[in-house]
Amino acid sequence: MRYSTFARDGLILAAQVLPHVDEYRSLRRDVDHGVLVKLRRGTFVERSTWDAADARERHILHIRAVLAAAQRPVVVAGASAAAVWGMPVGTEWPSAVTVLDEWLGGGRSEPGVRRTAAGHKTAHSVVRQGIQVTDLARTTIDVARSTSTELAMGSVDWALWRRNPEAITKLDLIADLERLALRSHRRRVERVIGDATSLSDSYGESRARVVIRQLGYVEPELQVEFRDAEGKMSVDFFWAEAGVVVEFDGKQKYTRDEFTGGDPGEVVWREKKREDRLRRLGLVVVRILWSDLKHPELLARRLADAGVPRNLAHGSSHAVR
Repeated sequence: MRYSTFARDGLILAAQVLPHVDEYRSLRRDVDHGVLVKLRRGTFVERSTWDAADARERHILHIRAVLAAAQRPVVVAGASAAAVWGMPVGTEWPSAVTVLDEWLGGGRSEPGVRRTAAGHKTAHSVVRQGIQVTDLARTTIDVARSTSTELAMGSVDWALWRRNPEAITKLDLIADLERLALRSHRRRVERVIGDATSLSDSYGESRARVVIRQLGYVEPELQVEFRDAEGKMSVDFFWAEAGVVVEFDGKQKYTRDEFTGGDPGEVVWREKKREDRLRRLGLVVVRILWSDLKHPELLARRLADAGVPRNLAHGSSHAVR
């Protein structure tokens, strides 16, 4: 059976296939044999498609499966909408698909689906990849209020990012926050929006900025440009009074072909030469990794050793002993 003939957006619906097979047990047999992956009753995907998909793409397949079985139109929301938008969330994609639906009374549970009626009447929605989702402002608010400040910052920064073709503004977020009439977590979400920036070039940079602030260091300048005889360079974080540059090194820079061109060693060499150029300008350069963010006390010591200034308001309470 060539299931690819029946696939639509990666999904294979039993209703379309059954006229061409002996019985439903044929589909179950192909699931057992590893030919198909069952997403929910009556909805499958070819194993090759599933194996080639990353975690976000797999969640989108689950979204499509839920919508294919829906009895009436619904709007995808929360982290599920973030997956469709391509927004980073800093956590594993949820096992259940979140949909925004009006409250009709009665039970709300359904395997693989999380229904929410919060702000249903005021939510704006758009179509992305053929899926009706909450608009970017509402999606950003939903993600920010459902997680910690440290994780939310990367999502909000991404929504504001100057290189995001769908970028929104802080005013858009505040307006949506007012429409939602959020009660719980409102102040925290407002603080995240206030501290967010369009200048963060990766989720890791955003998270590092939050950790550095929590450690009590002075706010750095972002994406500052330097020039030398070889050209210009922009750095992630810069403290002018101390002459310190901090660069966040994410794993993707050294592992994804779009960054490495198939040669991770060349990336390492380019980064070393770039760091040498910055040092020749008289700058102190500190590189931080994801692992540093998991051990903030060690990161604090590295920043202090480099001469990064602290906020006087934090005093010695944040000092690393």
